[in-house]
Amino acid sequence: MKAIGIGSLLLAGFLAFGGTLTGSWTFTTQWALTPFSITDLDTIVTLGYKANGTTTRATALADLSGLQNVFFDLSGTIGPFALRSIIDFNAATPRFRTWLVSGATAIAGANFYALWMLDDVNPSGSPAIGSGLTLGGWATNGSLSLWVEARSNMVETLTYVYRYGYRWLLDHFIFQQCDIWYKPSGYIDVQTSGTTLTFSGLSVYMETPFVCGKLLTQLSFSKAGFEQILFELTDLDLGLEWVKIKWVDVMFTTTNKTVNIVFDAPLILDACLTTYFALEGPLTGLGIEGIGLKALTVACTWNGVTLKLGHMFDENGWYPYLNYLGTRVYGWTWDGELATVPACAVTEGYDEFIGIKVDGAACCGGSYVFSAFAWFDTGNSSGIFDWVESRFNLQVGLGSSVDVSFGLSVTTSGVNWVRLGATLRW
Repeated sequence: MKAIGIGSLLLAGFLAFGGTLTGSWTFTTQWALTPFSITDLDTIVTLGYKANGTTTRATALADLSGLQNVFFDLSGTIGPFALRSIIDFNAATPRFRTWLVSGATAIAGANFYALWMLDDVNPSGSPAIGSGLTLGGWATNGSLSLWVEARSNMVETLTYVYRYGYRWLLDHFIFQQCDIWYKPSGYIDVQTSGTTLTFSGLSVYMETPFVCGKLLTQLSFSKAGFEQILFELTDLDLGLEWVKIKWVDVMFTTTNKTVNIVFDAPLILDACLTTYFALEGPLTGLGIEGIGLKALTVACTWNGVTLKLGHMFDENGWYPYLNYLGTRVYGWTWDGELATVPACAVTEGYDEFIGIKVDGAACCGGSYVFSAFAWFDTGNSSGIFDWVESRFNLQVGLGSSVDVSFGLSVTTSGVNWVRLGATLRW
């Protein structure tokens, strides 16, 4: 109710100034049946106001405990500069959480950006405010592309600018993934408390064509000096259909060296079967102990119906890199894809599934998606054929403005939960 009240006040304020209003309201509730109880409730109200090239958005988040979070997002342009400001408040406490101001421009073919952030680096205790500044840019001259970023009390963001783009980075300062909000996400973050802007790092990325792919060279420096240099070969074309090398990289630091290889060994059977392999070796050193088959998936689509099957041979997931403690594949998502984010992964031990997804047209120009998945825990279940849980989900769009959804989870103990949701957009 608090979220709806705040949303109503914001709406009244926007209407007073005229302009174009946009917004959405999402409501989701989940119940347990034995005994009956509401186990989860989430509501999100977003209001947007557009006028003269400027967009303002206000978002309020609430759960069973009441209003939890409110943040504001203002973006627009002043001359050649694209500006954006995002400020976030913990409404439950209440207290200030974080504030990001960004600016970008292009001059003579080169792109420049600046990120300034004020952050409470101790959100669960006594306030500890810290500030940081990042200055960066990128340009292409012939076959050479160059990215440079200097930071004061900030974590590195250049890798995300290079991989996904500057706009992606800003859109992921505060975002939702797999029903979890990241506020801030950590992609942009202050390192320590204090408002003195001291140099904390410099990164340089250089990309050039190479014999059968492209070579990326990464240099990193901290205030103590040289940190590491990384040589990465990507988009390698070996002329072999049965193996695809995604990348090979060699990293040198002041104390060690690591080599990483990521590849696919696709096995195509009527365009349905996908295999996932990974090199196996010690976490330290350069030895290769073998190649492991980590997972198999089948996904065949016909006339709006998709059949999915999957089996993971390592229930705990795996590192896609050799002797590298970086991003880890954690397991399946609930719709039968691979998850690299722990929050998106299914329950630990669920290593096998079979599922079906059906989509098509619904009422008034909308569409629907229905899915049913059965999950199995190989060798560790009291259910028939090692079955442990089934999930059913239905989402129906009533035109372009309203979505309604229904979800059901059934385990070996009976009905686990029922979920109902709706989204209204204007």
